[in-house]
Amino acid sequence: MTTTADFVIIGGGVHGCSLAFHLAKENVGHVVLLEKKHIAAGPTAQSGAMIRALFDAKIYVDLMIASTRMFEQWDELIGGDAGFVQDGFLRIADSLAAQTLGGDLELTKQAGEPYEILSRDQLAQLVPMGQFQQGEVGLLFPKGGYADPFRTTVELAAAARRHGAEIHEDVSVTGIEIQRGRVAAVDSTQGRIATPLIVNCAGAWSDRIARMAGIELPIDIQRTTTTLFLKPESMKTVGPVLSDGVNQVYLRGMGDAVYRAAHFGHSHESVDADDFDVSVSTSELKTLRTGLDPRYDDMRRAPYLGGFTTLYDMTPDGHPIVGPIQDVAGFWCDCGWSGNGFAPAGGRSLAQMILGRVPDIDLAYFQWPRRDDVIRRPSTDWILW
Repeated sequence: MTTTADFVIIGGGVHGCSLAFHLAKENVGHVVLLEKKHIAAGPTAQSGAMIRALFDAKIYVDLMIASTRMFEQWDELIGGDAGFVQDGFLRIADSLAAQTLGGDLELTKQAGEPYEILSRDQLAQLVPMGQFQQGEVGLLFPKGGYADPFRTTVELAAAARRHGAEIHEDVSVTGIEIQRGRVAAVDSTQGRIATPLIVNCAGAWSDRIARMAGIELPIDIQRTTTTLFLKPESMKTVGPVLSDGVNQVYLRGMGDAVYRAAHFGHSHESVDADDFDVSVSTSELKTLRTGLDPRYDDMRRAPYLGGFTTLYDMTPDGHPIVGPIQDVAGFWCDCGWSGNGFAPAGGRSLAQMILGRVPDIDLAYFQWPRRDDVIRRPSTDWILW
């Protein structure tokens, strides 16, 4: 393994691999990515990877729109197929108010991303298997959808390698050397790498990585469950992601035969990222069904195929931590994204920041410590991935 690098990225999830690709593509220095298991081994691969231009802050809308364009041109820009299914994203709500929708529609409108407001009757036509109540409306994003998170990440890593990045799997970071207040090197199970700049993209392990540099990040590791069901025959037609804001549950296809379903929000149950229950309990399944069954009668008879529990890396205000950390020169973060962060276009703007350029999308809203104008997300119940 190399002994020196201009940039060392820690973590092989979607954020780390996107940054590695965008930095390597610029051909401005030696890029090394270290992953303690394998690419997309963590929560990235279990992400719902849903794409929709509906958020409560402009920065997220901009990132999602840029990522949508990126997915639409994936083969040309990255190479291969990210498994992007652009059948639309449908939010079901009983009001168009921002708090009820889980996002500010005015921001979407200002960004120029198309959407349609559907009446109850139009909802019934689009989703004939659904039961809709008086006063409920639909908000359809025709350019929305979802990607395959594993393929997305693996292909970003492959593209980074083609541009000269070194990606080392099965290599754990064991320490970070600081000299005179700035980054000097990364110590790992495969040796020491001298470097002036580290980017912490370690997701659920990012607080531990930061602690190696003497930095405390307010990241809480929480569990979140996802369930799988055989699609009822009545629901096998191609259609949008079904995001039910009234019952706080989403349904997203996994191929032609399976739905994945999960509640919005996070559990508030803190866990150890290396030692937690990965199963779905009977009570968790029952709670999920209370959101699904009243909306889609045929889901009552849909066979349960199992599920899994994975991790959120949550910050107190619901926003990620992105950018240089003031306490240690050369130490950058790109973490705390859970519920908001399947937006690989963000890697381009972060790479531009690292190289001292004006980024396509200004990520300063996510800097740490926070700016005074940053507002806590109005409701963490709207966090979903």
